[in-house]
Amino acid sequence: MFLTWHDFSPKKKSHLKAPRIKATKEISIIIPVKNNQKGIDLFFEAFFKTTQPESSPLEILIVGDSGSPLHVPKECLNHRVDIKVLQCDKIGPASARNLGWQSAKGDWILFTDSDCIPTSTWLKGYIAAWNGAIGYAGYVSSLNDDIVSRYYESQGALIPSSHVQDGTRCPDYLITANALVWKKALRKIGGFNERIRIAAGEDIDLGFRLREVGNLSFAPKSVTYHNFDDGFTGFIKRFRRYGRGNRLLSQIHSVNMMPRVRDACRVFFPRKKTLINFLLAYTQYLSLWWGFHLE
Repeated sequence: MFLTWHDFSPKKKSHLKAPRIKATKEISIIIPVKNNQKGIDLFFEAFFKTTQPESSPLEILIVGDSGSPLHVPKECLNHRVDIKVLQCDKIGPASARNLGWQSAKGDWILFTDSDCIPTSTWLKGYIAAWNGAIGYAGYVSSLNDDIVSRYYESQGALIPSSHVQDGTRCPDYLITANALVWKKALRKIGGFNERIRIAAGEDIDLGFRLREVGNLSFAPKSVTYHNFDDGFTGFIKRFRRYGRGNRLLSQIHSVNMMPRVRDACRVFFPRKKTLINFLLAYTQYLSLWWGFHLE
């Protein structure tokens, strides 16, 4: 997504301060899934290789977002973590995540996606980052080394834009590929906006509304990998969908997030200057414009 030049700042309504996260056992993990059993299998394969007993979460809730039925790999059932599969009757990841956190037992909710791969620092990184904020943005890196994945990586595509608050750089919003939120704050704002029924903008909207009641912070030591294995076609579809999300956010928050011609070079200028990155940056802009205007 792209928000940096809009200078949108939610108005504070209250100032919640979250209690210290003492252990990873306070965390419930929520994963919405739609037709991606392979992604769930890869997630658990990595999770049980990288997560030690002392840094395990309280539970993992997999929430089916319509699509095909899901199952937990048999080899996971004998492990130390409580794993449940829920089925959401509503459409969209916002609804699936709401069902997940409302069913969770933990005081802290860790959101990720079925195309993400955890690392050994994923949960522990949030413990180290605690500073009283009600939501934390972890770090997301590309899993693969193909041309498109390298572009995502060099652009920091899944790292939120930021602002300076009291001398500290803070995220403007959260990206639910890797984000931790205090459950009390989720209750305070009513969770995700289920009006957004696509996988685009629902987490940014959540972050905006969390900023109205408390502070957000970065957790750079909490790392996950994102599996961008859908190639160039997936690249276009993703940013076209993000364009649709920008249009919804524009309507909900009365902020103009339309991709503009004068920003095509300035905002989407590749950080790593190669011919292919210039082509991908231009394609990113056109796909966002397409999604915003034509769908």
